[in-house]
Amino acid sequence: MTDVVIKLPIKSDQEANLFSTYLNRFMQGRSAVADDLPEAIDAPYLIVHSDLNLDRELKVLTFQNLGAARAFSSGWARARGALDSKIA
Repeated sequence: MTDVVIKLPIKSDQEANLFSTYLNRFMQGRSAVADDLPEAIDAPYLIVHSDLNLDRELKVLTFQNLGAARAFSSGWARARGALDSKIA
């Protein structure tokens, strides 16, 4: 399977904290599933690193499984949307 790369710009300290919390919960909820995926045999389920992109942080996530990438993306969009509505 081909790597699925997601790039997420982090716009504030609040969003950075939310990202950390969301990532931890996501991985805790999928830890048993991740170990059983065929993709996990030869590569990590998920790799996360940060790049500084001009004036903000950019999180780069590399998934080995398309379904996991989609689940993360949709969950992150909901979490971030909730944060945006609290700020507004």
